Amino acid sequence: TDPAPAPAPLFNHLHRVDALHLARQLPDASLDMLLTDPPYSSGGLHVGQRASAPSAKYSISDKARYEDFTCDNMDQRSWAFWCNTWLTEANRALKPGGLVVCFIDWRQLPTLTDVVQASGFTLRGIAVWDKTSGKYRPRRNGFGQQAEFIVWASKGAMPQREVYLPGVFQAKLGYRKQHMTEKPIEIAHQIVRLVPPGGVVADLFAGCGTFLVAAKEAGLEWVGCELNDHYHQVASGRLAAIDLAA
Repeated sequence: TDPAPAPAPLFNHLHRVDALHLARQLPDASLDMLLTDPPYSSGGLHVGQRASAPSAKYSISDKARYEDFTCDNMDQRSWAFWCNTWLTEANRALKPGGLVVCFIDWRQLPTLTDVVQASGFTLRGIAVWDKTSGKYRPRRNGFGQQAEFIVWASKGAMPQREVYLPGVFQAKLGYRKQHMTEKPIEIAHQIVRLVPPGGVVADLFAGCGTFLVAAKEAGLEWVGCELNDHYHQVASGRLAAIDLAA
């Protein structure tokens, strides 16, 4: 009989598994940063709206259609319990002083800051992604939704390093995005500067792979997962292209 295929390496690999499955496989004290952008389970003020597909909640243009993703129709409490499961595993897998850096919107910002602390982390602050003029959702008789937020926290005391990042990142995404909730690569390049040389960056919700690409381009170790087959292929292609360009 043919020998069984060798198992995929854990690190420097994009796994096609559920986030919690990968989080539980990570060794204790093996990560320097969890840099991730989970489904917000947001985008609606009522139960019916919240249960809609992400493409219906978040897309405001008929010019592009994006692949939908899962885990985006929970109510507030369910989303908090769910986040606590993978954040607790991340706490175990992070080294002392390791960082959690997590993108979020205005609706779930208060819940995320609570859950991060309930998972054992020390909340360090909130940065802002300014999507810039013309790249945000307008609101009649009110303020435009021009910003998303970056919650960051540490596993205990942080080691002192001479890295200084801004509190507001101004960056716009060009058309056409590869994922409906894609984040700018230039922000990811800045964030991974907080990881020491040779450190490990994890992303449990890789999407089109932006954060893992930034880590790999910085010469860091990385590990991530994406359950959606379409986005797994997109992210895998982006990661492989770095080796071809080297």
